[in-house]
Amino acid sequence: MAYYCSFKPSLLFLLFFIATSQARDSITTHLHFFIHENVNRPNATAITVVNSTTSNPGGFGSIGIFDDEIREGSSIDSKLIGRAQGMAPEVSLSEMAWLLLIDFVFTDGEYNGSSLMVVGRATLGGTIERSIIGGTGKFRMARGYTINTFLSGAPEGRLIDECDAYIVH
Repeated sequence: MAYYCSFKPSLLFLLFFIATSQARDSITTHLHFFIHENVNRPNATAITVVNSTTSNPGGFGSIGIFDDEIREGSSIDSKLIGRAQGMAPEVSLSEMAWLLLIDFVFTDGEYNGSSLMVVGRATLGGTIERSIIGGTGKFRMARGYTINTFLSGAPEGRLIDECDAYIVH
């Protein structure tokens, strides 16, 4: 016996309307900022909380946490606009690579009180792309990606990471 399935035109229109209305209500935002990490004590913003017990290169299995500054520019004196808070377990047996879980918490400006959750791989060279998997405040229901590049020439014990975030929310 053959089955016959038919959609009524009004049901198809309703499904189309729902799909397109969600796309029209989305906003795309591009943010450009710099993450400043300091490993110098006593004012370190990143520390290792679990040391690796393996002899593999790069410390496979170690876990670091961080509460880095988000600034408008690459200068240490540029305006503070938030914090990059998260953790970074080393996940590679063959190179220095981490799985970063970052919450960008904005504390000044237009996005004060909003945050972005970012997940992805990190290495110390080249350009890195990570996924934006959510957000709060003005970034509620966010999705998108970040492009990160470590800047050379940072003072000893500091890492400066240039970040471009492309956010749909």
